[in-house]
Amino acid sequence: MANTSSAKKRTRVIDRKTKTREMQKSKIRTLIKNVESSIIKKDQKSAMDQLKKIDSKLQAAGNKKILTKQKISRIQKRLNSRIVAIAKK
Repeated sequence: MANTSSAKKRTRVIDRKTKTREMQKSKIRTLIKNVESSIIKKDQKSAMDQLKKIDSKLQAAGNKKILTKQKISRIQKRLNSRIVAIAKK
């Protein structure tokens, strides 16, 4: 339990940052689900458009240290490979 005023302030700051990071992660998860639904519908054009939007959001999340660079790369690679698989069929 925080006793000093500076420690109490730090807990408030940590709580605020945690909420913003959770919101940003939630937005990214929603965008990924949208791309996956386009992939399931076999709609390559909309999936590619959505993937371009996600790429910028993912890079921003990486710069803010919300997600690791490796996780971002893995997400991009998996989504892109699934979209390319649609094109081949």
